[in-house]
Amino acid sequence: MGLGNRDRFRRCAGRGYTIAPQPPKLSDSPVKFADYFVHNQTSVLVGTMLAAGVGGVMLLWWLGSLRLFLRRRESDGGRLSAVAFGSGLVALAILIQSLAIRAALAFGLSGTVDPSISKGLYSVSYTVDALNVFPIGALLVAASVSALRSGAFPKWLIWFGLLTGVARWVTGLDVVLKESVFGDEGAIGFVVFLIALTWIVAASVVMVRSSPSSGP
Repeated sequence: MGLGNRDRFRRCAGRGYTIAPQPPKLSDSPVKFADYFVHNQTSVLVGTMLAAGVGGVMLLWWLGSLRLFLRRRESDGGRLSAVAFGSGLVALAILIQSLAIRAALAFGLSGTVDPSISKGLYSVSYTVDALNVFPIGALLVAASVSALRSGAFPKWLIWFGLLTGVARWVTGLDVVLKESVFGDEGAIGFVVFLIALTWIVAASVVMVRSSPSSGP
C-alpha cells in the first residue's frame, strides 16, 4: 500500500468518526437519540460515506498489500497472513454494519418510528462497534506473529503490534461495561485506538521501504 493511500485511509477513518457531533449517552432519553439523528442527518451520512466508503476501500487495499507482504516471507503455507487478512475483512464488515445502522437512523428512520426504537437501534450499533476490537486485535497479533517468524518487520514493530493487539482485546470489556473508559470514546479505549492506527502507519512505511520495486 502506498503512503498516499495509507494516509487517505487514516484521514477518512478519523474524519468519518469525528465529523458528526458526539452522540447521546446510552443512559440518555430516547427523545435525545431521535433528535440527534434528525438534526445531524447530513454530518452522520457524510461521516458514514467517508469512514465506510472511502476509508473502507483504502482499508481493503491496505489489507491486500499486508497479506502479500507477509505471505512472500512465510514458509508455513501462509496461515497467519490469511488470519490477519481475514480478521481485517471481518473488522471492515462490522464497521460497515455499525455505520449502516446509524446512517439508516439519520436517513429518516428516526423521524418515522418511536424514539425508543431509535435508541434501541443505536444500542445495537454501539454494541456491534464495540465488538470490533476482537478482529482488529487478531489482525495485529496474527500479522506480528507472522513477522516474528519471518523477520518481515523490525523487532520493535513486532512487539508494538503484539502489545497493541492484546490491549485492543482488553478494551473489549466495554461490551460489558458500556461507555466505559475502555470504549473508543473513553480515555483508555481512545488511546489504544490511536496506537493501533499508529501501528498501521508504521507497518505501511516498513512495507513501502522493504518493497521499493513493488507495484501499487
